[in-house]
Amino acid sequence: MSAPSIIGESDPPKAWIETIQRSLRNYNTAATGIVEYYPVVFLIKDASNSVSGGVLGNISRGWLHVRSLWVDKMWRGRGYATHLMAAAERYAIAKGCIAAFLQTASYEARPLYEKLGYRVFAELDDHPSKGHRRHFLAKQPLLGIDDGSDRRDRADIVMQPYASGDVMATVNRGIQTHANAAIGLPEQMWFAANFFLRSEDGEILGGALGDTWGLWLHVSDLWVDPALRGKGYATKLMNAIEQLAIQRGCTNSYLDTFSFQARPLYEKLGYKVFGTLENHPKGHSHYFLKKSL
Repeated sequence: MSAPSIIGESDPPKAWIETIQRSLRNYNTAATGIVEYYPVVFLIKDASNSVSGGVLGNISRGWLHVRSLWVDKMWRGRGYATHLMAAAERYAIAKGCIAAFLQTASYEARPLYEKLGYRVFAELDDHPSKGHRRHFLAKQPLLGIDDGSDRRDRADIVMQPYASGDVMATVNRGIQTHANAAIGLPEQMWFAANFFLRSEDGEILGGALGDTWGLWLHVSDLWVDPALRGKGYATKLMNAIEQLAIQRGCTNSYLDTFSFQARPLYEKLGYKVFGTLENHPKGHSHYFLKKSL
């Protein structure tokens, strides 16, 4: 069999992405013995059933990961962000979660999260551009949020664990619009950065998935088929995604990995740990690493 090729694809078939992400989940399950995974979606819906905000995340390995929190401008200042976070935490506690983590930007909601009991454990300076900062926060133990119950306006918070792609896009688009307005980066928009290891027959045998935004590359997933490990393909995939980021004007890169994954590889490639979550999952560590490109 001939050597597989590395190809870049900004808009790959959904099956390619699913192959990488499913393979990583299987690897993590084998390493930890933890199989539980729950989507977390709570939405603000007004009288017309339109989505006016939401919190998106997931529960895995005994932790709640809050990925996105957004409230439409017309509903801000009424406590809805707190209500959304409270709903997500109540659900996570009911599922046995012991902690939660998230990330936010200096122009976003750090004061809110700290008021709710979250504490910064790591930071990235000049992210996504000069003068801004990305904060990584965690809350442990997870004791919930007393958000009260007296809401007299007309929007409701509802759980929708199997939300459609359009609903998820509405929340994420709201976050991106707010970010662009806050930092003035219409010329440095978010772009996908994906490279795949593909055989002559079209089989996906590995990949590096990520995105570029402002001055930063974020590598979200890296996987190589077991039959091809030890042959340098992970390094080649990382080199490819980093070179694309450099071409787009990025000067830095960050990623995260677990103690049972690829920290030695990333450190060999020049990445350095800037933050750690202990006991995530239980008995393991979760590392956050960065690199100057």
